[in-house]
Amino acid sequence: MIRFCGGFTTFSTFSKESLTLLQSGSHGAFTLYATGSVAIGIPLLAVI
Repeated sequence: MIRFCGGFTTFSTFSKESLTLLQSGSHGAFTLYATGSVAIGIPLLAVI
């Protein structure tokens, strides 16, 4: 249950930070943040 709820808070934080970067016009930072998060997150998921 903790992992399930933790996934929601992690995703909502990712979404909010991504939206904030886009709204502020930091498209390069958004691209780096989103790409890096996915590129690091998926391999870590395989380890768990």
